[in-house]
Amino acid sequence: MGIQHINVKLVPTQYKRTGRGARDMYQVSVAQHTIQPDILAEQHSTLMPGMVVYYDFTPLAVHHTHERENVLVFLSSLISIFGGAFVTVGLISRCLVSAASIAKKMD
Repeated sequence: MGIQHINVKLVPTQYKRTGRGARDMYQVSVAQHTIQPDILAEQHSTLMPGMVVYYDFTPLAVHHTHERENVLVFLSSLISIFGGAFVTVGLISRCLVSAASIAKKMD
């Protein structure tokens, strides 16, 4: 048995979804470090085996807000994707047609 150092960090968090109430919770981070007895013996340490726990309460809070996008935003994104694909295919086909016509003229 050696010395165990355990660091616990708590961050207050509020999670809010559309149409539901806010939920208060904590995000937890735990780190553990163990000092082995053979290392204590090599260093001639006077420390006794044990466990040390540190708690850190962060004064900053995290607020997660989850909202749905409007239907019009979805439709405009969908239309822009189709429009971009249409323009890209048009440009590629025009390049191929003009390259073919230049190849015919060179013959």
